[in-house]
Amino acid sequence: MKDVQYFAPDTLRQALQLLGKHGARISVLAGGTDLVRDMNLEFKVPDNILWIGKLGLEYIKLQDGVIHIGAATRMQTAGASKLLQDKAAALAQAAGKLAAPPVRSLATLGGNICTASPAGDTVCAMIGLGADIVLTSSQGKRILPLEKFFRGPGKTVIKPGELLTEIRIRPTGKNEGSAYRKVGRRQALTLAVLNTAARVQFDAKGNCVDVRIAVGSAAPTPVRAVKAEAVLRGKKLTPEAIAKAAETAATEIKPIDDVHGTAWYRRQLTRVLVARVLRSAGGLGEEE
Repeated sequence: MKDVQYFAPDTLRQALQLLGKHGARISVLAGGTDLVRDMNLEFKVPDNILWIGKLGLEYIKLQDGVIHIGAATRMQTAGASKLLQDKAAALAQAAGKLAAPPVRSLATLGGNICTASPAGDTVCAMIGLGADIVLTSSQGKRILPLEKFFRGPGKTVIKPGELLTEIRIRPTGKNEGSAYRKVGRRQALTLAVLNTAARVQFDAKGNCVDVRIAVGSAAPTPVRAVKAEAVLRGKKLTPEAIAKAAETAATEIKPIDDVHGTAWYRRQLTRVLVARVLRSAGGLGEEE
């Protein structure tokens, strides 16, 4: 393996200066569950590594009506967070299902995002919740919806010199809920064959005034099922409406056949899992 230069800056300013200097020749290290593996297998050996463990980017807090989550927040922290369990349940559920406990003790939310896997557990959940992300560079910050961050498997819109520093989520309120579900080839420690998340908000009459549905591992990037959302908006969450939305979602995705599952199977899973997350987010239980 070639020699690699390692940096461990003490401040965000120092980190951004290094990112600006080295550009595409530097890789960010947080938990290391992807980068270190790739280096060991010599899939990817960067010229430079920037460790962000001393930058104070591990936090979950409610501020000015928004949940702010540092990009270096670990999965086990997110899964155990009472704030997320109460106000962003889909994310807490997804973080608690990712890999094994030793991996969750290292893997970070920011790393799960920047890996840009179509099957990312917390990515699907955060898109379903309507998360925004903050990209910071020496020139300033830009904020964009998480769903706009991905260009394809392993590809994002992040620019050389930028660092993902924060995730922002509007907390669920009264008459509102969220949920996440996945199916893999095993019961645990498995990549999602398909995963889904939903957020549903009702008015005083029980009609859906806001709906978000996300599906992962069903296209080159995690996607929102916007046509399925439109089926429910303004209507009550009846079994018939849920079934129609789930069927619509199955027509929106663009799955492929691979070693994890066939396109046909992923469409069937979409029908089932979208119905489940809608029922759970809407407080209707798990029955089909």
